[in-house]
Amino acid sequence: MATPRKRSRPSKVALVCAGGGLTGALYEIGCLCALDALIDRPIGDLDLYVGVSGGAFVSSLLAAGVTPAEMYGAAVSPTAGALGVPEAPLYRLGVRDFVTASRRAPSMVQRAARAAWRGETATLADFAWSMFELLPAGLLDNSGVRDYVGALIRKRCRRDSFAALRRPLLVVAVDLDDGEAVAFGDAAHEDVPVSLAVQASTALPGLYRPVRIGDRDFVDGGVKKTAHLHLAIEAGADLVLCVNPVVPIRNDARSGPFGGHLSGRGITYVLDQTLRIMLHGRMQYGMERYRRDYPKVDILLMEPERDDMRMFSYHIMRDGVRRVVAEHGYQSVMRHFARNFAAYRRTLARHGIALRHPRTLPGLPVLPARPAPAAAKRSRRRAAIHAGAR
Repeated sequence: MATPRKRSRPSKVALVCAGGGLTGALYEIGCLCALDALIDRPIGDLDLYVGVSGGAFVSSLLAAGVTPAEMYGAAVSPTAGALGVPEAPLYRLGVRDFVTASRRAPSMVQRAARAAWRGETATLADFAWSMFELLPAGLLDNSGVRDYVGALIRKRCRRDSFAALRRPLLVVAVDLDDGEAVAFGDAAHEDVPVSLAVQASTALPGLYRPVRIGDRDFVDGGVKKTAHLHLAIEAGADLVLCVNPVVPIRNDARSGPFGGHLSGRGITYVLDQTLRIMLHGRMQYGMERYRRDYPKVDILLMEPERDDMRMFSYHIMRDGVRRVVAEHGYQSVMRHFARNFAAYRRTLARHGIALRHPRTLPGLPVLPARPAPAAAKRSRRRAAIHAGAR
């Protein structure tokens, strides 16, 4: 067995959480619960966090001091104020945007009439494309993400700012007008509230309207790159733990579970698989380049298997399968580490981190203990008395 190379200084360890919508965030929460149990360094006490899209939501909570177990408990057993802040809808229908967009209808009709008067012919495709002009910049408003993350960070860190976080964090979003990725939390963008940066990073184009920060509009951070691992490497990370929840399914049209080609299942399957192919292709290319250009940086990538039908069965914004997806993320990482145990133990040892064998750990995440009802009532009563005394 190769002897682990010794380091002259403690290793800098970063966690990168890629995008994947709501389901991807739930999967990542389960993965982080598994990592927290597997390695002897708390996942909430690393040197840097990088979050993209749904991963920005998860990593921002970690940087604020919320443990994976707390996130898991709040996700699978939701109660009012599970993490100490009020529950609120993360996404809202942008009614005002629809009204504003509908005001363009008269001018569109006038253009069509003038074109017909000039003898210009229009195809059905032309008409359908014109109808899209009446839609707003996004069907939904994700300001609820900002409200929830902001309330939680203020409760844990007092201020909704990158400087107030317990651990360093970078949140990636893409400037819609110039196409450049921005890492909120770096020296040039650390004055932006964390919650606003997370809202921008989760603004999936078409589904959610772009988020205005200053005089710029931002959309989902995954538009440019899937995970943005280079930010962790350029910040000096020696070991990068990366969770990527989105991979394309490998479907056998003759013997696969769908009983035929994916195209026979309708447009949602085609669009979902196409998005996964695009995101995962970029991820594979990036991993090859990082390992070639930075041979001294160790990268452990955790993602579903290509035959993982459970993850493919749930589209990225499905909310009703929280427990199933979070548990699946936990079990997926446990199986992954069991298959690669010897290699991962050597890799982690190079960075002074011990690895527990998955066989010695629980088969499901352990929910954090909750106070007994009587104790909770006494706590609330003391808080009320204290507030009255002030």
